[in-house]
Amino acid sequence: MRERKLAIVADLHWSIEEMRAKETGKRFLLNLAQFLPVYSPALRQIYSDYDTYFTKTAVVILPDQADFTTTYSHIPEESIKATGILLHPTPDGIGVNLRLRNHRSVTLPLEKAFNIIRTQLRGPFLPIIKRGDLRDFDQLTPCLHLNALVAAAADSLSRFERMDIMRALEERTQELQLSAHLLGV
Repeated sequence: MRERKLAIVADLHWSIEEMRAKETGKRFLLNLAQFLPVYSPALRQIYSDYDTYFTKTAVVILPDQADFTTTYSHIPEESIKATGILLHPTPDGIGVNLRLRNHRSVTLPLEKAFNIIRTQLRGPFLPIIKRGDLRDFDQLTPCLHLNALVAAAADSLSRFERMDIMRALEERTQELQLSAHLLGV
């Protein structure tokens, strides 16, 4: 039981001690927190509304306890997939670093990158963040690694539950796309 409690706390308490761009990283996360849901593997929950607090060396995520409709439960960890996609602030908004098939990386504006990703997936792209995703992009720039919910892999949920989660996360993603040009450095 103690190990489970520690895992739960760790899911929502992210160390940023190793980051070189701590202050810029904090501002960047605060700018994006309203758009990117957080996943807790220990609780198997997605939080689409949460408050973000900072200590000198950590980010603390506190889910909105007053609005239970923004917490999605029973989400299997296997349905959350790492994407290798990195968001980082740019003077023009948010840049998206994508790895190409030839193993080169390219940075595109968020809207263009997300449209390419949706085309490749032939469906919605449902980005989610979790512990360890806030990191350094280069010496002075933070980034957020994106994971994605693969709703079809959440087979423990009913079709209705999957559709509800997909709708809510897609709405957040569209809001992020519309606001991306305002969220850079």
